[in-house]
Amino acid sequence: MMNAMFEEKFIKLVEENDGFEFYQAYRNDVDHVIGGKGDTYWYVIMKKGKVTEAYIGKNKGGVWEDKYIKVSGASKKEKTVPAGNTIKLISEKAYLMQNETWVTRRTPKPIEDVHPHYHYVYGFGDKGLDVSVQYGVTIAYSDIKDVDAGFHLRYLYTGSDVTLPDID
Repeated sequence: MMNAMFEEKFIKLVEENDGFEFYQAYRNDVDHVIGGKGDTYWYVIMKKGKVTEAYIGKNKGGVWEDKYIKVSGASKKEKTVPAGNTIKLISEKAYLMQNETWVTRRTPKPIEDVHPHYHYVYGFGDKGLDVSVQYGVTIAYSDIKDVDAGFHLRYLYTGSDVTLPDID
């Protein structure tokens, strides 16, 4: 149920901004690119600037058509995945940890920087979460017990700056 709320929230974010895309930067030069424009939504994994996997979903009148693309060198394999799969993945990553009680029970003050955000901390800094003030998406996460799960914001684009991913 909660996932559906985040799915609707992301669709609204894309519609209100005439396109929305942001990059979650992980260790070892891995980026997760999450975005949408028009009726097309994407969740793309890049390693060292090259696409390795992509989920592309098209929402036509409330009906989803989704595909998964695996890129390896010059070869590209494409297959159909269950309807709504892409927006589900997007909502899980774009709003990561925002439903956790250590986040929902607090009302932090905004931190002003290039991308103003709310900062949440769990325990003695065991986990940290930054949520964009303007867009409501998770722009940073850290967990000292799972360092590989951590990421920070690399890029954020809206409107005409958003282009459909080039999967080559």
